[in-house]
Amino acid sequence: MNTAPSPSDFLEMTPMRAILGIPSEVLDEAMAQAWKLYQAGRYHDAEILCKGLLAADHRYWWAYSLYAAVLRKQGRLREALIQTEAGLRYEPGQPKLLAMRADIARTLIAWRSKLSAGQTDSNRGLAQTEAR
Repeated sequence: MNTAPSPSDFLEMTPMRAILGIPSEVLDEAMAQAWKLYQAGRYHDAEILCKGLLAADHRYWWAYSLYAAVLRKQGRLREALIQTEAGLRYEPGQPKLLAMRADIARTLIAWRSKLSAGQTDSNRGLAQTEAR
């Protein structure tokens, strides 16, 4: 009887940082840089670092939170909502992710309400942004 986890279960349970032996100081520095890039409005660069952080440890809520914030700043609300949901999968009660999810959902509902009331030139961009 084989009790070893399947490869997908193993990867789900074991972050790449552990497999590759990435020191936590390296990830701490990457998180600090990602945050600085976000604060500086360099969202594309912050997004790249967030993706790297998630590749290193897909279970850490903070990277999902910053990635969602970056996507939101870029107007990519549906993708931001997906990232908050992904983070909540690993940290179900995380207050920041719960608040972000609620805020993004409220924004999406408000945009849909405006669009259903009649699309004008001023909210036509909202429809395009929401469709992303």
